[in-house]
This record gives sequence, C-alpha cells and structure tokens, in this order.
Amino acid sequence: MAYQRREFPDWSWSHSRNRTFQECPRRYYYHYYASHNGWEGDADGLSASAYRLKQLTNLPLELGGAVHDAAAFAVQSARTRGDVPGFDQLYERVRGILNQAYMESKDRDEWERRPRWRKMFHESYYDSGLSEANIARSKERIRECLTNLVETKSFREAVAAPYVEVKEVEGFVTFDIDGSRVHGVPDLVYRLGDDTWTVADWKTGGGEADWDQVAVYALYVQSRHEVDVERIVGRIEWLSQGRVDEHRFAEEELEATRGRIVDSIGAMRGYLEDVYANMPREMEAFPLTDDTSRCRYCNFYELDREEIASRAQGPF
Repeated sequence: MAYQRREFPDWSWSHSRNRTFQECPRRYYYHYYASHNGWEGDADGLSASAYRLKQLTNLPLELGGAVHDAAAFAVQSARTRGDVPGFDQLYERVRGILNQAYMESKDRDEWERRPRWRKMFHESYYDSGLSEANIARSKERIRECLTNLVETKSFREAVAAPYVEVKEVEGFVTFDIDGSRVHGVPDLVYRLGDDTWTVADWKTGGGEADWDQVAVYALYVQSRHEVDVERIVGRIEWLSQGRVDEHRFAEEELEATRGRIVDSIGAMRGYLEDVYANMPREMEAFPLTDDTSRCRYCNFYELDREEIASRAQGPF
C-alpha cells in the first residue's frame, strides 16, 4: 500500500500508552503526537527531534527484547521441528542482537540519519556509554533468563499445546473497546487439550506482578477466541529468578479492567482539540511530571532540560 500522509496519528489505546500518560503527560505528547511525521525530510525541528529521540533504547529494554526474541524462537523451533534449542544457541542469538545494538550506538551520525533503522542506547546518547559493571550484570542476567526459560511451565506446555500464538517481533494484537482500538502484545498464548487458555508474560527484570497488563491480554483472548473467563489463566514467568506467578481472573476483574480502559480513553481524549481527527492540544497543555527526579532517564530529556533545571530544589 502506498504511503498516505496523515496530519495526525491514528488513535488507539494500549497498556504502555496509558502508563506513559499517567507518568508524564509531556512525555506522552512527545512520544505519540510531536514525533508524528518527524521522519519527513522537511519536518519542523520539534517533530524531527521528538521522532529521533523516540527511537532511543536502553540496555534493560534491549536485553528484554533479545530474550523475548529467543523465547519466541525456542517455542517455534520446538513446535515446528521438534528441536528445543540449547543454551549456547539461544545465548549466541541474544549476544548477536545486543552486540549489534552496541556497535550501532557508537555511530551517532549514522543513527541520526536513520534513527528508525539503527540502535542508540540512552546511555550512549546522554552519557559516556555502557559501563563495564552494567555489561557484566547484564551478561549474568542473560544467563539466568535463558537457563530458566526452557524450564518454565509456560514453555513446556506451549511446546505440546494443540494451539499456540507466539509474539512476533514488532507484532501486536488488536481488539475494540468503547469504539477504540486496543493494542496488546502478549508474549505467549496457548490452549491446552482441556480447553484451558494461558496468557503468559515473560519478564527479564524484577518488580511486582502487573495483573492489569495481563488482564488486557485476557480481554484479547475473550474477544478473539470467544473464551469464557473461567478458562483463562494469566501467568507471569520471572525468568531471571526462575519463579512464576499465576492468576485466574473473575469476570468482574475483567469488567473492572474494561472500565479502567474506558476511563483512560476518556482522560486521554480530554487532551485533544479534535477527538475525531486525534488532534492534540498545544504542547503547553501537557504538563511535565511533578516528580522531575527521573527526567534525565527520559528519552526526551534534552527537549525540556531548561524547564526541568528551573524546577530544581535544594536539600532544604
């Protein structure tokens, strides 16, 4: 299909979009609106900068993406060829992805010319690059995740399941709520012989279980496969720790999630000048977060550096 220019981006909702909106409306504006059409050669300065900065990545994010890629490859290989890749094969796959990102991050000029198609670590763009200590910790994290991956309940069940969906890189699923497209990217969805459906989420870091995110995936399974909630299992596999959290949703939980999505859609649309066109209000209508202590870790830090500095407060 030929490229058709749109003045404003398409509208949709996702869990990650809502999280960005809740954390910092200004970052939300840069990511979803100011960056739109920033790839065009005659894009204005803010649009071009926002589009470029939107593409920044960081080591935890790239590590997670590389392990997710390895997980999808392992499930597909086991199902299609009956061959479960060994640790060395998966490790080399992850190494290749991260080493390529590392090397690309050393060439800032080339990244600025092709930011969508090259990698640039936030640590390299704003600081002096990845530290040796950070690289060492990440190597250990990779080993932990890949060692535990093929031992997880989700992996073992998915290999033998009658039906399975594995997330493709850059892929997403879509369903409708309240007239809005809802995007989600479940890592793994499969149906067992007893007609139980599992929605699994691989996690390469720590933190607490985010069942709201998994509930969105459960809503997707309901919508796409017409599955009763009693037959859906939510599971979070903590790969670096070798543990699992599991949850069965009640219908009222999914309805509450649906209600929160509707409320979130309404709040986001409150920042629009024209809801039909998805035309945002002026940038000044999207305030910076009240907590600016973490702003220097934001992709768009350079765009608000002066405003952030003006808010700096001393220890008293």
